[in-house]
Amino acid sequence: MSSTLDTWLQHVNRRIPRRLVAFERRCGETIWSGWRSAEFPESRSTLLLLHGTGGARHSWTPVLERLDPSISVLVPDLSGHGATRCFGHTRHGLEDLARELLELLRAEGLARLDLVAGHSAGAAVALVLALGRPEGLQIGSLLGIAPSLVPPPAMYTLMLGPLLAPLIGSDLSVNATAALARSTGLVDRLLDSTGSVIDADQREAYRLLFGDAGHVRGAIQFMAATDLPGLLTRLTQLPTQTIATGFLVADDDPWIPARSLMPILSDRLPGAAIERMRGGHMLPEAAPQRVAAAIESLIARARANGIGT
Repeated sequence: MSSTLDTWLQHVNRRIPRRLVAFERRCGETIWSGWRSAEFPESRSTLLLLHGTGGARHSWTPVLERLDPSISVLVPDLSGHGATRCFGHTRHGLEDLARELLELLRAEGLARLDLVAGHSAGAAVALVLALGRPEGLQIGSLLGIAPSLVPPPAMYTLMLGPLLAPLIGSDLSVNATAALARSTGLVDRLLDSTGSVIDADQREAYRLLFGDAGHVRGAIQFMAATDLPGLLTRLTQLPTQTIATGFLVADDDPWIPARSLMPILSDRLPGAAIERMRGGHMLPEAAPQRVAAAIESLIARARANGIGT
């Protein structure tokens, strides 16, 4: 683990909610790292939180600080991100991440999730996980927060993506990007472009994280491998009759414009509950109280429908 990543871990673990503990667990070619509740008793609701591209466990800190402490939580750094380490593979597509998450959940002994909440591309991972209807895992509800369900332009998807991915993922470009993140205002400009107000502690966490070449590489590999058009064709197969589904959509999100996202949600997931708000793209950090309330509300709905009881 790099010294930059060590510094990031020290920084974010200072703010870890008291009821959570840091964990590491090896599953196949992946050593998972993140935060979790010390125990997952059957009597308590269980929540899985999935960050977006370029994020990590700390992206959920403001929400965790406001969440009902009786809810059990698993907050992993996704493959290639943060302190989760991958050996012998660079597969970070949506299906790959969902499959690896399932291995982690089984290793943790979790057969029931009252809610899977994903931010940005993490929402896409959550949807793929539910669409797979994995044997031995019961999912009560899904929450997509500023969900990354707006695909890039067709020209990029069909022509430029396969050509650019090997180039932008090269060691030279990855190391250069990490060096720029450490020595310039690159990360702050990136965060400002989300349209969200993020506190100084969270900004510093991102500066440290993007100074690690391994994290930058993982984020690029995730972006390059994400097949959003393929996911969109499958969304109508989501069993919304048995999984309560909701979305938080920011009307002032410059990354995932509501004008583009709303027709997709209305067409592919017409039964989903949608709450529109403001706060830019980084809603878990810009509007954590609203996000925590939405999580608790969906868990209550899932419990009312019989999940986990």
